[in-house]
Amino acid sequence: MIKIQNISKLIISYLIISVLCVTSITGTVSAVYDEQFFSSNDILFYNPSDTGCISNSSGAYTSQNSNINQETTARFLTSTNFVGNNNKPMNAVQMAAIMGNVQQESGFNPYSGEGKSFKGIVQWNSPGRWDNITDPKTDLNNQLNFLKIELDGVYKDKLNEFWQASNPGDINKATYAITRNYEVAINPGKDNSSTTWTNSTDAVDNVQDWLKREGYASGFYDQFGNLASSGYTPGSSCGRLVSGGMTLEKAKSFMNEYRSLKPINSNWLVNSSDTIYALNNAGCSGGPLANCVTFSQYFINRYTNEQYIHTSNGDGVVKDLIALGLKDGGHTPKAYSVFSATFNHTGVVLGVDQTNNKIIIGEASCGFSMDYIKATEYNLSDYSNNIYTYAYTDDVLKGGSL
Repeated sequence: MIKIQNISKLIISYLIISVLCVTSITGTVSAVYDEQFFSSNDILFYNPSDTGCISNSSGAYTSQNSNINQETTARFLTSTNFVGNNNKPMNAVQMAAIMGNVQQESGFNPYSGEGKSFKGIVQWNSPGRWDNITDPKTDLNNQLNFLKIELDGVYKDKLNEFWQASNPGDINKATYAITRNYEVAINPGKDNSSTTWTNSTDAVDNVQDWLKREGYASGFYDQFGNLASSGYTPGSSCGRLVSGGMTLEKAKSFMNEYRSLKPINSNWLVNSSDTIYALNNAGCSGGPLANCVTFSQYFINRYTNEQYIHTSNGDGVVKDLIALGLKDGGHTPKAYSVFSATFNHTGVVLGVDQTNNKIIIGEASCGFSMDYIKATEYNLSDYSNNIYTYAYTDDVLKGGSL
């Protein structure tokens, strides 16, 4: 039975928050738990032994499993010696620059371009460079080994800015060097464009899909940078999704990282998927990050294999995500599920502790500007009713292990 004072709280919350997220944009969790109970109820909880930013899983290199291909590529680049890098493995910045380009070229699909003139993860020309890859040519390891041969050989002296890059601020320079001088992804009519980094405006003009390549590189730096032995400065949370969910402390760091996002253009663009994590301008007083839908969109676009471009207010996000193919979680919260509330609000579940009736929510809200971007611990029972619906992300998560 719901007490009268609880009903009052819900009514007040409805009246306040329904005003906050109608504009759709273009306490510590306990580590002690009954594993058998949670497993049988398909609920995930905080695992204190999982401290890595990525999983240590292994698997076949297939065109259908881009997560494994990404991780395999990151591990190869940060564990293989390159001549141009003083016979050392790539640092986090160099690794991210390569991977940002590979993402744009092929999505890490070694089968990309079959039957066409450009093939593989970096789209080698065929006939031509592609013919020099060891058979089977569609094997990811063979393609990575050939990438090393090219970087150690004919392309080594063309990539000075790339080999010199080591600080996080050098990601754009390193990414441009690979785009311009290795991929040679030059915009039409720009054959004589600068081979060295100047600024983002010139890069947009000179090379193909610059904003996407730069954005992807920044994301891979956060996701896989901890694999590098040097040149890596972790952010507030390493972009990590801790297996099973976060403690309140980790969740606060996670939200601080979101709060600190900067546009990759002079401003957040309206109606453009080329902004960082496809976040566009919003009608919030605190800017786009202060919008509840923005945060849920950011979480999906950065930490899953799906891309979500807003179409609804906060109360419609879960319906959109289920239509996109995510699991329908009904009214049961789970770590890293996205919720919609009937009072036009949305957010992400960052941790759950059923034993202590606690849930950790990451959220933003227009009505409270940037001050409302936070992680908060609430009573789990308050989020386990027909006011809230959930879309589960288990099958599509990346950057973390579940």
